[in-house]
Amino acid sequence: MYVGRIVGVGRNRKGDLVAAYRVSSRSFPNRNAEKLGDTIRIVAQPGSSDEASDSPYIAYECLIWNSRFAVVSNGTHTRPIYERLKAGSAPRDAIVSVLVGLDREFDQHDTPRICGLVDLDENRLWLGSITANSLSVMPVEVQPSQLAYITTYEFPLPRAEQTDQDFDAGDPNAVCRHITNASVFSQFEKPVCAASWIGSASGQEAATFNSVS
Repeated sequence: MYVGRIVGVGRNRKGDLVAAYRVSSRSFPNRNAEKLGDTIRIVAQPGSSDEASDSPYIAYECLIWNSRFAVVSNGTHTRPIYERLKAGSAPRDAIVSVLVGLDREFDQHDTPRICGLVDLDENRLWLGSITANSLSVMPVEVQPSQLAYITTYEFPLPRAEQTDQDFDAGDPNAVCRHITNASVFSQFEKPVCAASWIGSASGQEAATFNSVS
């Protein structure tokens, strides 16, 4: 099954909070995830046919974090949500205001904008999305070793049944591998690259995984 991009939020087996992202692509597979400071970007591979493109749908920040929040998304809405959080907006309000303002991606597929949010201070997780005809933003309740997810195609709206019950990943590298080819995610075609973040009282870690070279 092809589901496009994947956003996940959950708790690893130790109970630490997790944000994860995977690019799956049929049209633009020549991309990598690159970490720079407290952000991870999706970028075109050097020398590829996509490198000259200035499309915001090909290259964008997919994950950004600070000492309290982490925001993960499939496009240019990542940083605006993060900036609203920094300015004092509540998680729900930050997600809603940015998704409504930007709307879905105006490409030939009306690709939904999807996102996840982690609030370390409140120990809470959120998922949100906007499609051509719907808007959904909701808190997510998961147990350790569970990862709730949404995808740009097939599963764009947060639902309780969209929870991986076998999320046995202890560190960020394992999270990237998991969302790329383990458990339910092994059924989803065309993986390209992945990014992940784990936060707890003892600190934060992030990682990337690039399956195409």
